[in-house]
Amino acid sequence: MPALSLRSIAPLFALSLLSAGCSAARMQLDPALTAKAPEQAVSGTAFAAFRKPVTFGAYTATLTKGGFQTNKSTSVGPYQRKESKQAFDFSLVGGTPASWAGSCAYGTSKQGVLFPISNDAGFVCTMVPQGAGGWQLELKSQGKLYGPNTLSGSMTDGTTTLSIAMVHKLAGSAFSSSGPVGYEIRDAGGVAVAAVQIFNPQFVWIDPGLPPEVQTAIAAAAAGLLVSGSAASDINDSR
Repeated sequence: MPALSLRSIAPLFALSLLSAGCSAARMQLDPALTAKAPEQAVSGTAFAAFRKPVTFGAYTATLTKGGFQTNKSTSVGPYQRKESKQAFDFSLVGGTPASWAGSCAYGTSKQGVLFPISNDAGFVCTMVPQGAGGWQLELKSQGKLYGPNTLSGSMTDGTTTLSIAMVHKLAGSAFSSSGPVGYEIRDAGGVAVAAVQIFNPQFVWIDPGLPPEVQTAIAAAAAGLLVSGSAASDINDSR
């Protein structure tokens, strides 16, 4: 039996904390963000594929098409990897503009886009508000030989661009987990403006000082990241 690596122990340690009743567990957050952004609890993602609303803060997202995750395991010698795919459309209300339509695809190329994307994009979302121009989110896999595999990229409306990076650390932990715990969003100057925690309990943080339409674009992106959280967690599910 091979020895357990630090990479394999870290996520187990994080899960043990959660199962032990540490309801206060949080992803690692930039202190500057937590000082200004209220914590918005998320509800409904477990039943989103059944057209149940996903809510956080003033926002409500509802899947309008798709949403179920499909998995396929492939084997090469003694190694096995699980590949996940997921596509869904959703609506978002509660922001500025008040009504948005979103369309996301994880692990599949069947996705319309507003702007050109790279050939290795692993997750793409378009978020289009009623009566205004749209935003596009694109994440790519940043595979590593040692350390956690991860997703990173950006979201843009063609003028404003925000960077998005998967987070693999819980607050107060010295170790990175192979499994993701959330995403951090930063502006062009590198300032943290939002975060999305994808493990339970789920939370969203959005800087209230941002323009209202940018806040809502981030909320729409957060809805896509939350619904796809399970599929994204499979990025390191290989052994």
